[in-house]
Amino acid sequence: MTNMNSSVIIEDESKLELPEYIDRPEYVRNKSVGYSLQIAGWFLFMWLFMPLLTIFFWLFEGKTIYQQMIVQAEPTSPLSLVHLATMILIFIAVLLLWATYNWVRFAGKERRSAPMSVNEEQLAISFKVNPMDILNMQQAKNLTLYYDEDGRLEFFETNQSLKKRL
Repeated sequence: MTNMNSSVIIEDESKLELPEYIDRPEYVRNKSVGYSLQIAGWFLFMWLFMPLLTIFFWLFEGKTIYQQMIVQAEPTSPLSLVHLATMILIFIAVLLLWATYNWVRFAGKERRSAPMSVNEEQLAISFKVNPMDILNMQQAKNLTLYYDEDGRLEFFETNQSLKKRL
């Protein structure tokens, strides 16, 4: 029996079977066309199938709801329409009160502040690299950082080629 918690670290990236388009942004073109097709597909789905689902639920479940809520329900029963409507209105009122309280409490009060700016030397000390490497990383269009098991930066790649080993 194998231990399910043991993790295997794959050092050879070719064994990961990653598709090429993950590391190659030129393969991911025309995102707007893909998103447009996705939106068109959802509209087509709703246009075709939502009316059919609605008709199905009206035909088969409408009778059950009518029997349970109108015919068999007594005015004093806990599931009468008046009680349900009252509960819904109470929930809406509680939500509105909570929203009003939060608006009064936080309106015009910015509790978040911008982080302090750091220079290249401080950033280099934080990552334990030299300041020139920080400048190279800041100017790179594509950047991949490799960390060891303890979370320390081992090396980095810029523009799809290995630039610097730390």
